[in-house]
Amino acid sequence: MLKRGYLTTAITLSLLTSAAIPAHAEISIMYMESFASLIEEGIKDFEAATGETVNAIKLPGQGYDQRIALDLSAGTAADVNLIDSFMVSELASAGYLAPLGELAAGWDQYQYYLPGLLEVASYQGEVYALPTDTDVRMLWYDKSNFEKAGIPMPWEPKSWADVLDAAQKLKDAGVQYPFQLPAGTKQAEAATMQGVYMALLGADAPEGDRNRLLNRETNQWIGDSPGLRRTFDLYYQVYVEDELNPADLNYATDISAAVRQALADDKLGILASGSWEDACLWDCNNPPSREERDAQVGWTPWPGSGEPGTKPTTNISGGWTLGINANAADKDMAFQLVTAIFDEENFKAWTLANHRMAVRTDISDSPEYKEDAFLAAATQLAADTTGRDTVPGYQTVSALVQQATADILDGAGVEDVIAEYHDALVDEFGEENVITYE
Repeated sequence: MLKRGYLTTAITLSLLTSAAIPAHAEISIMYMESFASLIEEGIKDFEAATGETVNAIKLPGQGYDQRIALDLSAGTAADVNLIDSFMVSELASAGYLAPLGELAAGWDQYQYYLPGLLEVASYQGEVYALPTDTDVRMLWYDKSNFEKAGIPMPWEPKSWADVLDAAQKLKDAGVQYPFQLPAGTKQAEAATMQGVYMALLGADAPEGDRNRLLNRETNQWIGDSPGLRRTFDLYYQVYVEDELNPADLNYATDISAAVRQALADDKLGILASGSWEDACLWDCNNPPSREERDAQVGWTPWPGSGEPGTKPTTNISGGWTLGINANAADKDMAFQLVTAIFDEENFKAWTLANHRMAVRTDISDSPEYKEDAFLAAATQLAADTTGRDTVPGYQTVSALVQQATADILDGAGVEDVIAEYHDALVDEFGEENVITYE
């Protein structure tokens, strides 16, 4: 069972994997290749306006979160970094990110950011990163496989039982991956967000924070609850009891590529993922046409468990951000690069071309944004969404959740998984900071 803090592990491993930024670069930025079309256009504008040269470090998505933590902890990070929003509070609390309040105060486009999304990228009331996009989560399904399995479309499951029934029909029809539910440590945050948390939020009656990982009123981590047990039991049914999905996609060298290839090859039935798949069914930098997407896939909201009093559907949102290294030599120049990337013309063009959910009202209120049928529908899901427990310690808890799902992939039962998870929380945070719900 994983019991070490995320950043502690990062510090231990940093010398093995981090790479120093070349000394000749005036300004540097590190980002995932899936954001290249946004960031590289901004770099061109920045270089043209300033005459400076940007050292652009583009990396694949696999292992990117770990690389950020490693580089920042080792002091070798770029001046500007693309950061998953769930990491911001812990990186800020460790002193690795520069606060943006004073820098952003003089930028005329800062006013358009949605306050709730800035809050996700904040720590102790100070904004430490600016969001690139946000998202909602849903179940995607392959229409040809649903037709083969005799499942009526549009598919509108009302409970987990409906989802499992569809997965069984897909399995019986010979579909290789009936229900790809992200699991395991290699899936990283996808296992927590696309899988566990989406199920957890609808697992039990929504009283207080019973359906969360953290009780936000007492600031205690929830080590055992009916919702957690039902969520882990859902994983157990999918991967062990009913064998409704092989586990191998969760161990692929490049999981995103393997999952999307399986979907493109009509080998996948149901995929627990998010709104970004509207653009990334095959290639995030070369999105398929609307006609191609609509012909191959449909989507439906995640249903609640179906237990008495549970929510009919659930959602949780996250997104990526750009933050500035606290050790950046010239923070003003670093912020100038950030604003070049987020300048309305570039930012709006990227948001629309990649079918991303907008984080600023100057984009979301535009006629072009509202014309996109998918964005209009997906944005409605955001009306009843929530965010992660973005407090220091969340990354450790998320890693423990991922390990719990990995244990289930290995055949562990729910009772053992709950006991391991609870004890690991106590070891990490102390018994007084862990709560149990009956």
